[in-house]
Amino acid sequence: MSTIRPDNRALADNERKSLHKKVVGGLAWTAAAKWISQLVSWPSTIVAARLLSPDDFGIAEMAGIYFIVANVMAEFGIGMAVLQMREMAAEIVAQIASVATLFGFLGMALSFVAAPLLAKFFHTPALEAVVQVVSVTFLLTGLESVPLALLQKDLDYRKLSLAESIQALTTATCTVFCAYRGMGYWAIAAGNLAGRSCAVALLFYWKPTSFQMPRWAEIANPLKFGMEVATQRIAGSIMSLADSIVVGRTLGQASVGAYRIANSLAYTPVEKIGTMLMRVTGPLFARIQADKELTVRYFLLLTQGLTMVLFPLAFGLALVAPDAVHVLLGPTKWNATTEPLRWIAVYAGIRALSYLNGQVLTAQRKTRWAMRNAIVGFVVMPGAFWIASRWGVGAVALTWLVMSPLNVFAGTFQAVQAVGCGVRAYLNALLPSVAGSLSMTAAVLFAKSLPVAASWGFKGHLATEVALGAAGYLFVLGVFFRGRVMQYFDLLRRLRSGTDAVV
Repeated sequence: MSTIRPDNRALADNERKSLHKKVVGGLAWTAAAKWISQLVSWPSTIVAARLLSPDDFGIAEMAGIYFIVANVMAEFGIGMAVLQMREMAAEIVAQIASVATLFGFLGMALSFVAAPLLAKFFHTPALEAVVQVVSVTFLLTGLESVPLALLQKDLDYRKLSLAESIQALTTATCTVFCAYRGMGYWAIAAGNLAGRSCAVALLFYWKPTSFQMPRWAEIANPLKFGMEVATQRIAGSIMSLADSIVVGRTLGQASVGAYRIANSLAYTPVEKIGTMLMRVTGPLFARIQADKELTVRYFLLLTQGLTMVLFPLAFGLALVAPDAVHVLLGPTKWNATTEPLRWIAVYAGIRALSYLNGQVLTAQRKTRWAMRNAIVGFVVMPGAFWIASRWGVGAVALTWLVMSPLNVFAGTFQAVQAVGCGVRAYLNALLPSVAGSLSMTAAVLFAKSLPVAASWGFKGHLATEVALGAAGYLFVLGVFFRGRVMQYFDLLRRLRSGTDAVV
């Protein structure tokens, strides 16, 4: 029986310097990919919203809910096991690739059979055909899990970023074209399937993966690790999608369509940046898992930088939600989006704290706690959303904020304990973003109170709020936290000179 042992060796100085350069290079590549994705995905969503109806988005959202959860089940945490268990031999990886592909085939077959039941659950007959066609994504998930993990293990951010950019471009182009051709909800399904297929083909081309007959005694440890990760992800995915499930079930297609647009507007800017960092930090924390000092330094530095960027984006959108919906989506069709957008945006800012938590806990092999916490959320959250749905989509969105101690703060405390940085040090890392956000809120509220602003129309009013809010935020950072902001510019300078950059 093969035993895979964790690497307990701290990094040498030359390895640290090389790693720092790879991290910053990875951030540059990933940032470029995320900005490309942002530049095409957000406008394409707005264009599609103008071409399609809330009912079309509702059907796509119902199918998307199912596939997000089901694809996690199909992947079974195998990619994370390959990434985190760095001593895994090549023959073990080949066996795991075979298991991942097998899971993909099984998921595709079961999904085809389950499609009529899903359509019946949502009272939407058209959903059956959509689910059956898009079931091929299960196979794509199984095929991509090992090549993706191997590229991440190699810290090959260039190829990972290119694959993501091509997927975003393909998805946006196909979706808008099909929507323009009058394909309705099929436009969204076709766009997602086309983009995913292109990305998987590229990953497999760059990192060809061999297959071997599984010998279960040899792959028991990776599969156990993957099972814990998969259970956490499945429970977390269901929990995160329970709001849309409840809205679709209780309030109908139009309501879930409006709710989806609110989610997209609130999370797209935040998640593009958050996932950009996660793309780099996942492999990073896996590489330095045994180096406690370096883990603490990266954890605090990245938390501070991430929240300084994400807090103003999320909280600012919540403050200007009514004007933003009117300007971006039109004056009447999407009015129901405003209230959920406000609460989801606030929660998106708070959720920024959790982007690094899961990666740190996984790298430190704390997957069992994360799994149990996700299961608790899986049990509690659907009932909370069901109760809140009596008061409409706004109340469902507000539930995320009310339950944030369970969904965000518990994991944050565990991550702080796992790395051993201390609560005070962590709160100190959050201080610039919190203080800046308070200043931004005051500035936006002042802009809303200006009598002359009402005569400028919605666009002028929105521009004034954004300008004053940004000025208030940047003023606090520039005056009271200038040293911390300059630390990131100094980091880049030190990297270019080849010195240890994480200070």
